[in-house]
Amino acid sequence: MKEFIFTSSFWHTFLKISFNKELESFALKIEKESSSLKISNRNGYHSPYLNIDPLIKKFYDAIKPSVHAYVDTLQVKTPYNVYFDKPWININRKDGYAVPHNHPGSFLAAIYYIKTPPLCGDLCFYNTRTPNLFSLRYSDYTHENSSFWKVKPQVGNLIIFPADILHAVESNQSNEPRISLVFNIDLDQID
Repeated sequence: MKEFIFTSSFWHTFLKISFNKELESFALKIEKESSSLKISNRNGYHSPYLNIDPLIKKFYDAIKPSVHAYVDTLQVKTPYNVYFDKPWININRKDGYAVPHNHPGSFLAAIYYIKTPPLCGDLCFYNTRTPNLFSLRYSDYTHENSSFWKVKPQVGNLIIFPADILHAVESNQSNEPRISLVFNIDLDQID
């Protein structure tokens, strides 16, 4: 009998954020006003960590039900409080990308896609299990035998995943910027 051990999942949902254009203008304004941090990004922009201004708070309020829905699938014992931590803006213009990295010290990481032109670079999750598994050829690639898993970014898509999963962003081959709002999520269980 086949059983699964130590599986990982990610959550993706399309949100109808009525203020998406406002988020795009906000992101471009931040890019003009603040220098880029050099963390995992290459040839791209990573804003300083943002203050929780009214627009970010409005965004968090809009996505909170989706965060709770994903956390509930993980069987986290209730009640708990959700904390959004260290939001930042990523803007990858032509040839911008992010090297493989994770978000140590956080429970979950999340990406919301504000602008995603065609060919702007997929999100890649990496399987860090033994390379011997990946040296074989398979008739069908699945979550068990794949060395990586790609997700095509789309405007309005919210991706939530365990923060320790190694991930990267492919190079933007478009002449338009790819814009995302990224943040970490932590929980505090209430006794």
